[in-house]
Amino acid sequence: MTKEIDVSEMMIYAKALHCGIRWQIIEILREGSKSSDEIFQILNKKKENMLKNPKECQGKCRDDTVKELNKPSLYYHLRELEKVEIIELDEYKPSKGGRAPEKVWKLSIEKLTINFK
Repeated sequence: MTKEIDVSEMMIYAKALHCGIRWQIIEILREGSKSSDEIFQILNKKKENMLKNPKECQGKCRDDTVKELNKPSLYYHLRELEKVEIIELDEYKPSKGGRAPEKVWKLSIEKLTINFK
């Protein structure tokens, strides 16, 4: 789906996309739907790889893409992306141990177009 916005809406998206972790979430979901836990594991693995391999860092080791990420922080970032309809709930996945079902996320738009006139 392509979403068109005008300049008056641009700040809403700028606020939602200002954070490097959110861009990484989008990149992860480009490959297909993922559960919150899968996203969390992938982000932590990326962080570990960056810190172990300085060549992987490419100047990112000082910004928010490698901050310590906990689950409540991840859920906050997911909600912010959901609010502006960049991602959406795809399904609920049963969880182990009698916990609440886990949310599975997917991208809801493929292209975002800004109309300046």
